[in-house]
Amino acid sequence: MKQGDPLSPILFNLALQEVIQSIKMVPGGIKIGKEQLNILAYADDIALIGKKEIDIRKLSVEMENIAKKFGLQINQEKTKYMIVERKNDLKKNKIGYLKIKKLQI
Repeated sequence: MKQGDPLSPILFNLALQEVIQSIKMVPGGIKIGKEQLNILAYADDIALIGKKEIDIRKLSVEMENIAKKFGLQINQEKTKYMIVERKNDLKKNKIGYLKIKKLQI
């Protein structure tokens, strides 16, 4: 299908929805009320949520593998990773191959 085809955004959204639903089935994330939450998505913006750095790495790898099954790729150059924690002593700036930047909020 060519870029700009009227069906392109519809098919993209359908494929992305399948990826998001699959990630929701992966254990982890945080508990809010009775719900377990490990992903938030709006349009093509996605936030993966985990209690530990390793959880984020696992979710990221899992999402990339699932996306490939649907013919989608994650553009690492446009991808940002943020760790939010109560302590301000982040000692390393990498999660596996994921480069972590501290973002000023």
